[in-house]
Formats: sequence, structure tokens, C-alpha cells
Amino acid sequence: MMQETRKKKILIVDDNQSIRQVVSNFLSSRGYDIAEAVDGIQGMERGLSTAFDVMILDVVMPGIDGFKLCQLLRENRVETPIIMLTERTTIDDKVTGFSQGADDYLAKPFDPIELEMRIQALLRRSSRDEREPGKKVIKHDELEIDLDRHIVTVSGKEISLTPIEFNILRLLASDPGHVYSRQDLLTVVWGTDYDGYKRNIDPHVNRLRTKVESNPKQPKFVLTVWGIGYKFNDSLSVNHEDI
Repeated sequence: MMQETRKKKILIVDDNQSIRQVVSNFLSSRGYDIAEAVDGIQGMERGLSTAFDVMILDVVMPGIDGFKLCQLLRENRVETPIIMLTERTTIDDKVTGFSQGADDYLAKPFDPIELEMRIQALLRRSSRDEREPGKKVIKHDELEIDLDRHIVTVSGKEISLTPIEFNILRLLASDPGHVYSRQDLLTVVWGTDYDGYKRNIDPHVNRLRTKVESNPKQPKFVLTVWGIGYKFNDSLSVNHEDI
């Protein structure tokens, strides 16, 4: 007898009942297991008590807004992929969402089919992470990346990174010297090829540098390859360990 595939569990947090119903009905019809929360407080309770595969958070909500909710979930070590679903679509809003730990950002009004594409991209990325064999700890001089626990330390001091920052660093540090274009980073980190996201890579790299580099203006680890993208410094001592 074939083993039944577990339905992917999605949490929708939005104070707009119509939006919740549209998203819930569509995703349920596509085979997902859907849970709903009517505001940020209820979203926090459910996000901490239940293991979801993806969370969809509205930004403008009473009590705890989506940005704050995302931040609180990350501070409580909830690593579930998060999509921000909102009418606030300025670059500053997107940067805020990503800096709080969001993995993707979709503007209202939206096409439910595109939302599902974003969900599938995040699920594929999570699946790759779970299957990734071999290297568990990557060390480059004083920088150490614990792949299992998603912990980064510099000279023994733990550094707090958002999931996107961690994934950028992990990708670059896993293959020092390899030059990744901005589109390469988007494809791997977000699992999406949308051109509109190109402008969002640089702020993430800049914030990453402020956290791991002793002098972000003269980076030692994450280097710019002008006109192309980024690479990890391949002149550093390196050590890979299994734990």
C-alpha cells in the first residue's frame, strides 16, 4: 500500500475575513491543510503552538501587525517560511518585512495562482534544506556557520540573522570563490525568478555585512564582484565539520 502524502499545513493570519476566505478556499481546493487566525495575537498563539509548512501574514492588523508578528516568531526561533501579503508595497515596506525575517512579499490585490507559486517555491527550498547531506558546520577563519541549528558566530559571538540573510551567507560560504549573480541568489534563496526582486538583494547583503563584517565598508567575507554579483572570499582558511 502506498503511503499517503501528508498535506502541507498553511497558516493564514489576516483580519479581513473576505481575504482569509478567498485564500483558504483556493488553497484548500489545491490540497493544502489550512488554519486561520483573525489577528496578530491569535496568529502568534497558533504560530508558536503548531508546526506549519508556510505562514501567510497580513501587515496591517489590530493589536500586533504583520511586521511585529514576523519579528516575534523569528525571535522565538520559528523558522517556518513566511509570506507577507499586504497593500503596503513601497520599497521601504518590503525592506522592513524582509529585515524582520519574511521570506517573500506579495502585494494585494493578488492572483491566488501566483500566491500558490510562491508557496510552492518556499516548500521546494525547505525540502532542499531538509535533504542537504554532508557539511553541518562551515568555518572560515573566525566565522562559523552551524547549518543544523541555523546559528552563525563570529569570534565566538552569536550573530542574529534573518532567514534570508542566513541563506545568502550559507550559499556563498558553501562555495568560496564562486560568483553568484543577483538572479542566482534570488533563484536559490527565494526560489523565484521574478525580476522585480532584483533590487532587494543588495539591501540584504548590506545588512548581512553589518552583522558579520568587522568593517562592512571593507568586507572580509562577502565580496562584491562589480557588474555581476557576490562571492565569498576564497583566500580564507576553511574547515568543514560533521556534527
